[in-house]
Amino acid sequence: MSERISKSNSSYNSNSGARNKYNDTSTGVVEKIILDDVNLQSADDVTDVESKFTFQVGYAVVSPISDVIFPTELKNSIPPHSPDEGVPLVGETVELVRLGGRYHYKRIPTNNLNTSGAEDDIKKKTYGGSFKNESASTQNYSTISQTGISNSATQSDNSSKIGEYFTPTQINKLKLYEGDKLIETRFGQSIRFSAYNNSDKEFSPTIILRNRQNSESVSKLKEGSLTEEDITKDGSTIVLSSNKYKLDFQPGLVDDGGSSNFETTPIKAKLPKELVGYDQMLLNSERIILSSKSQEMLFFSRGDVSFITDGKFTIDAGKKGADLDFGGDVNITTNRENKNFTVLTGTGNIFLNTTKKTERIVRGDTLVKLLTELIDAINQQVYNTPAGPSAVGPTNRSTFNDIKSKLKDALSTLNYTE
Repeated sequence: MSERISKSNSSYNSNSGARNKYNDTSTGVVEKIILDDVNLQSADDVTDVESKFTFQVGYAVVSPISDVIFPTELKNSIPPHSPDEGVPLVGETVELVRLGGRYHYKRIPTNNLNTSGAEDDIKKKTYGGSFKNESASTQNYSTISQTGISNSATQSDNSSKIGEYFTPTQINKLKLYEGDKLIETRFGQSIRFSAYNNSDKEFSPTIILRNRQNSESVSKLKEGSLTEEDITKDGSTIVLSSNKYKLDFQPGLVDDGGSSNFETTPIKAKLPKELVGYDQMLLNSERIILSSKSQEMLFFSRGDVSFITDGKFTIDAGKKGADLDFGGDVNITTNRENKNFTVLTGTGNIFLNTTKKTERIVRGDTLVKLLTELIDAINQQVYNTPAGPSAVGPTNRSTFNDIKSKLKDALSTLNYTE
């Protein structure tokens, strides 16, 4: 690797005579971005991926604006000054900064966070007519990336697009609070490190990470207007907050009027009136997946644990079953009419207040049937006497029939067993 870097640096420095025409800081227009290793040359003509100059992914081919007559003179594949600034677009104006004897490109902040000032056909607008573009062909990437000099000269019409598949969209910058550190991308992703983004402006360290600006704010705001994170409407959001930062959280999807489509009202769950005053963490998204690939997943809570859902609550323990150990009362309630509570064990046993097969539970319908047959048999009794057979049935036969008519009252109207 060190040999390849040295080789690249030496080839870059070979063009230093051209670079000396420029000041230590000037501006240029991005013509190409090396985004992958497809067009990178390999060391010693070896074609395997490991030998390619992959350290140059993220380099840019830049035309200095200062040279109107021959803008391709500095057409080298140059590294970024600050890689954490993100990749520029074709047609984006960047600074050319000399650092360590070579040029680096540095992105320039603009009012348009999404395109950063990149324009289609920027060279036409900057230079006018055609000129010899020594790096117009993508097949010259390998030569440019290694030597900084193209191996062919082709006529260019100066036409260009800001990206092959990049589509401009409105993204609004976030407002700042005193002392903030803010990381924003052209796609609406952001990380805010703050301590005073609360209504009381009281020291409350907070981190907000979001993946997308919500569409409502995009439609209502003008391009260039400032906005602020909305933890209920933005894309997937993680908030680590403390003290006075108030989590204005609503479950479900919240519409433009502030109403949520979440329907279930908590009955047993004890919810705080305001999500403020503690170290708190919020993870809010349309879908959340937590996965433990090989070891345990553990949840600890010093307070209550509540699950509130508009859908079905399901636990599938495929192999080892479940152990539930409660230190207090256990209440299971179905709050809507005609909803069943079912316990199925297949051919397994159900034990109530015992772990041994001591007393069996009686099956009610079978018991009623047997008692009915018993009463019918009593009512059909005939006794042999010295005077001959007695009359059929006891003299209090009506009493037995009355008991028989009440046997089904012993059956539950809601609960069933096998």
